[in-house]
Amino acid sequence: MTNVMVDDIDFYAEKLNEDSTKYLLDGEWKDLLIKIEIIKTKEGETIEKKLRFTHRGPIVNPFKKKAEVPLSVHWVGNEMSNEIGGVYLLNRAKNWTDFRKAASNFVAVSQNIVYADVNGNIGLQCSAGIPIRTGEGISIYPGDSSKYDWKGLVPFEELPFEYNPERGYVSSANNKTVPDNYPYIVSHWFATTDRIDRIREMLEAKEQLNADDFAAIQADVKSKKAEHITPVFVAAIKSAGNLNETEKTVFSTFEKWDYKLTAESQAAAVFEVLYRKVCENLVSDELTPELLKAIKGQKMLLENLLINIQNNNNSEWIDDKNTPERESFADIILKSFKETVADLTAEQGSDPEKWQWGKLHTFTISHPLGVVKMLDKTFHLNRGPFEMKGSYHTVGPYSYSYNNLYKVNHGASHRHIFTTANWDESKTVIPTGTSGIPASQFYLDQTEMYLNNHYHADPFSKGEVEKAAKFRMKILPK
Repeated sequence: MTNVMVDDIDFYAEKLNEDSTKYLLDGEWKDLLIKIEIIKTKEGETIEKKLRFTHRGPIVNPFKKKAEVPLSVHWVGNEMSNEIGGVYLLNRAKNWTDFRKAASNFVAVSQNIVYADVNGNIGLQCSAGIPIRTGEGISIYPGDSSKYDWKGLVPFEELPFEYNPERGYVSSANNKTVPDNYPYIVSHWFATTDRIDRIREMLEAKEQLNADDFAAIQADVKSKKAEHITPVFVAAIKSAGNLNETEKTVFSTFEKWDYKLTAESQAAAVFEVLYRKVCENLVSDELTPELLKAIKGQKMLLENLLINIQNNNNSEWIDDKNTPERESFADIILKSFKETVADLTAEQGSDPEKWQWGKLHTFTISHPLGVVKMLDKTFHLNRGPFEMKGSYHTVGPYSYSYNNLYKVNHGASHRHIFTTANWDESKTVIPTGTSGIPASQFYLDQTEMYLNNHYHADPFSKGEVEKAAKFRMKILPK
């Protein structure tokens, strides 16, 4: 399962009467549904909150300031949805028809779900609550008109799917999985195609793939993003005649990079810092510090901006508003490269040969109680930091926020390779272990395997499960 990236929420600017008990809709004043919520805190306090609802959903801002416009929200999460029932049916599906019936229960949790069976059939089903809406779904709609109300959700039968496609495989990675002529608006913000392009490149590299090939795919850290944008960076830096000796040395290695983000790679460190700085230098002169911090938390916005700017050198985002001259995209890249070299020199020393991506990009598994240093030291609650390969745009994902630089905050929560010819040959691994108790021998006992892209057996049949069992639990009547 991967996220469909559905735009499943719309905002409406409401017009309320003076005492905020009614809202205007199609020329008539309608009663707001008003609920009083009593919240008791652990300190013994009682908080009273007045909640207001239109027919679309709750009004979500307090509108305490006079100029603030009340905004109501229609969200698919408030629609009827039965994912638990869907999972129950998925576990009992015997064929593609059963599978699709189960998948139809996914509404609020929008997923692209891949399918395979023991008869060699494969499929991909978009299972999502996609609103049928007027407009583009990206603006705040006027709440005093029913024109922009949802007209229900796209019927399951009209959601995209594939079954036994000619190419011989199905794949998804939070990317756009609908054609451009799809009649309904799914989203404006899909994941960029870097990961799915690399996945498909590896799937198509051989006529047949085995379990080892899929393990290599899950571990892969070659970046299509780097492959696309690095030549643009290289051309801009190459044209500059004012590089110092350190910058020339760094550029020489960067120019010959193979686009693999290994933990030991100097060029990977340069690319990640440079890419971020180019994005930030494009927008920092237009935004307040607060807005810049907010947008740095949304890498997808910056990535899409950079993609669009590559094809539009006249974009107003390129020019630095703080200088009298008009900058080109190449100027922004060169400025960012010089800042990158300066930052890495300060962070990892003056010898670029010793720079490594893994020294910046680290992963720590943190127990909730590990923030207490004494507890962490006594019980060894946290593990790491580990020097990490990959990034948010590689198939083997180790993502981070621009507001918490290069510290891994999410990645693959589990890896599986299933063999439908013999389920008992399947393999799996998780980042932690099956026990959350630090004293247990199974606490974080899979971490090293996970970091090194190793797997353990994932027995399926009753006989193999019993053979591998370490313990047996008996639940007895009272």
